[in-house]
Amino acid sequence: MWGMNEAAQATFGGYSNLESTLPLSNKIKAKLGELIEIHDGALDWTNPGGASPWSKQDFDKFETEANAILKTLQADLGDQFLIWYEPIGGAEKR
Repeated sequence: MWGMNEAAQATFGGYSNLESTLPLSNKIKAKLGELIEIHDGALDWTNPGGASPWSKQDFDKFETEANAILKTLQADLGDQFLIWYEPIGGAEKR
């Protein structure tokens, strides 16, 4: 997670660890931490520009979980926050 504009970056501390500065429950923070760890597995760290080690099913599962937490995030944060999500993609390259 990161702020998408200067105001958000100034208010919430830039690009790293944004979830720690937002008014989120510990349960949501834990789920975001889990998703970050899973997300990091989509990259072949020995060849970052190469193909992902994930299958289409891996991408689909991640997207399902990410979309579920997005709804929870928006409900918790309310209308004063705009949640923007871009799928990580990659499955279409397989």
